[in-house]
Amino acid sequence: MPADVLASTTPVAVYGFARAKAGQEQALEDAIREIIPTVRAEEGYEQYWVHTTKEQPGAFAFYERWSSGADIARHVQQPHMQDYFGKLADLVEGDLEADWLWPLSD
Repeated sequence: MPADVLASTTPVAVYGFARAKAGQEQALEDAIREIIPTVRAEEGYEQYWVHTTKEQPGAFAFYERWSSGADIARHVQQPHMQDYFGKLADLVEGDLEADWLWPLSD
């Protein structure tokens, strides 16, 4: 995670993208659906949305917004997230993509 994201005292957001390994599409979707309520209950959570497309089965786009860099840093260190990341290693083709976003307006 970039240092400027970690140091932010204002909201930070990330756009992520993941593609399931062949044959793991449903398992990845299930893992994502399972973690959503837990993430949304975390301190500092503002938005956590996951989308998919019928044109690209097994492709998932994530949008997360957190109140500060400290909040997203705490989020990724949660035990449930560490377990989730461990599952993803077997389900995701390549690396998770992440683009850090800065709000231009409220």
